[in-house]
Amino acid sequence: MDKLPFSVYDFFAYLSSGAVIVAAGDYVFRFGLLTQRDIAPVLAVELVVVAYVFGHVVAHFSSWFFEQVAVGRFLGRPASILLDATPQQRLLRWIFPNYFRTLPASTRERVNVQARNRGCASSGEALFLHAYATLTGCSEKAQARLDDFRNQYGFARNMSFAFLISAVAIVVGHRVNPALETRWAACAGVVGVALFYRYLKFFRQYSYNLLLRYAELAQPGSTNSPQGGA
Repeated sequence: MDKLPFSVYDFFAYLSSGAVIVAAGDYVFRFGLLTQRDIAPVLAVELVVVAYVFGHVVAHFSSWFFEQVAVGRFLGRPASILLDATPQQRLLRWIFPNYFRTLPASTRERVNVQARNRGCASSGEALFLHAYATLTGCSEKAQARLDDFRNQYGFARNMSFAFLISAVAIVVGHRVNPALETRWAACAGVVGVALFYRYLKFFRQYSYNLLLRYAELAQPGSTNSPQGGA
């Protein structure tokens, strides 16, 4: 084989989050696999496969919980917030101050003008999808940059969910087996919350970068080259 079957994203977003779940499960259920001095090669391969599978499971549920519930129903999608100067709920703005910063008024106007000139009368998420299709259609470099942000927020999202689930598992396990130390649950919870903030940062930056570059595209019919920037 001339190339590895896993991409960098596979390792960081799937294997890493899956490894957290495997380690937490090993601790809670006292399997003792990860405390062995020597692990047989076959078992090591099996643990990697199990971690990878659990990583995909984590990605599925973290996407649903964070993007559909936490962001979709409570915080609001980044593109809608960036383009809307309407004040958000004060408590949420205090807890997540950077997430609720909008684009400058002049930039929002350039985005709207760009959309109107391209025949798009949508707003919010629909405008975001239009901008994504337009920008990535004329700039492979912009597409690559967006992919970087997507990989970073995907990694932070998956790891945050894995650590939070691990914290809950240890707390529940402690009620059954008091020998389990809740300090590890506290550590996992802190890391999970910190990574949730990182997820929101990169999730916002994904939309921010897209809309900023979309706003600066050459207008339709312009003699300037429309290439979306890098």
